[in-house]
Amino acid sequence: MSFKTLFLSLCVVVVAMNGIEAKKTYIAFVKSSNFFEAWQDCNSYDAHLATVRSAAEQSLVEQAVARTSNPNGIYFIGGTDLGRDGRWMWIGFNKVIESTDYRNFYPGEPNNNGGSQECLAIGNFADNRGKWDDIECIAKFAGYVCEFEVAPPAPFPRV
Repeated sequence: MSFKTLFLSLCVVVVAMNGIEAKKTYIAFVKSSNFFEAWQDCNSYDAHLATVRSAAEQSLVEQAVARTSNPNGIYFIGGTDLGRDGRWMWIGFNKVIESTDYRNFYPGEPNNNGGSQECLAIGNFADNRGKWDDIECIAKFAGYVCEFEVAPPAPFPRV
């Protein structure tokens, strides 16, 4: 897909998070995709599906989604329990989401409704906008949120 086509077919929203050691940029893509297509797309951009490890990161992901042409849509993020039901992981880092880690599930979630909800999404769930829901990985939704890791600039050499 050419850059021009990509630009014209996707609504891109950039939200940056500055930190001491790294900078994260979240981009919400409005492109009907299942989890695996979203994962591959993010990887093709040298990114990964968004990981949300704090309330601050959650806020930035919500801002990215809110500024799209479809702020009420459902967007995949990088959590999955594929392979081991109930053991949620951030796929971009192969890191288990521990019970003591930041979580933002909609009340009653994750529930694995129907036995096939193994991927995480963020979206407009009733009055709880931005809450996480476990959904079917093969379902196609409004889009996905990619997270880009950008290293800070190296210190300038002393002259």
